[in-house]
Amino acid sequence: MSSPIAKREKTGVDRLLIAAHHQLSHERRVAVLAHEIAMRIAGIVPNEPGKNVSILDVGCGDMSLVDAVAAKLGGAQVRCADIHRCPAPLAQADPRWRRYVQFDGKTLPFDEGAFDVVLLSDVLHHVPESQRGELLASAGRVGRHILIKDHFEYGWWSRQILRLMDWVGNFGYGVSVPQRYFDVDGFRRLCERAGLEVTGLDVGIQLYDALPVARSLLSPDWQFFAHCRVANRPALAPRSSDLVSP
Repeated sequence: MSSPIAKREKTGVDRLLIAAHHQLSHERRVAVLAHEIAMRIAGIVPNEPGKNVSILDVGCGDMSLVDAVAAKLGGAQVRCADIHRCPAPLAQADPRWRRYVQFDGKTLPFDEGAFDVVLLSDVLHHVPESQRGELLASAGRVGRHILIKDHFEYGWWSRQILRLMDWVGNFGYGVSVPQRYFDVDGFRRLCERAGLEVTGLDVGIQLYDALPVARSLLSPDWQFFAHCRVANRPALAPRSSDLVSP
């Protein structure tokens, strides 16, 4: 999710793109993703009476997604992290930003096992390739489960359309658009190098049912969820069905 604090000074073009993105897809996309994420969290985190699930949202943007996820779960203990500095007046004016922490994009400043779930939603492809493994390893250190939403590309056409959609959603916030996206084998190798095991891979998410043009351009197979854990870490019994087996 694009962060409103990533680019302080916005041009007229920036504001136009942000307004168009919000009007066309942002709220609907947040609603669909929140449903998908909450459903998966409910399936992988054991239900403990009287205890809300703890979630760290890495690359949290405006925090609307994790708030919607928490609401669907009936409550959650939420922390948020991103690479951008939060202005002190904003943190004082909006209490949601008091749960936010700035970090260096590689090492998450939390204790080992501090969270039930570390969430990275459409974040990892924006991280420089040289830092992805370190970030995932750090996520595995602070979280018992890592839930990743991202994109698979299948050649030139899918790559360029994904880049176009990324540009529309991120340019106004000053967030760079990647040159390439993941393929299945490359993503698995990245996780393995970070010491993570992909225990669930769910490919094929339809985010744009309400947008005929986007729906015709974007294949559901370009969207995926992955559930990861530190390799060889004992697994806890799931509450219900886990993600689709890889």
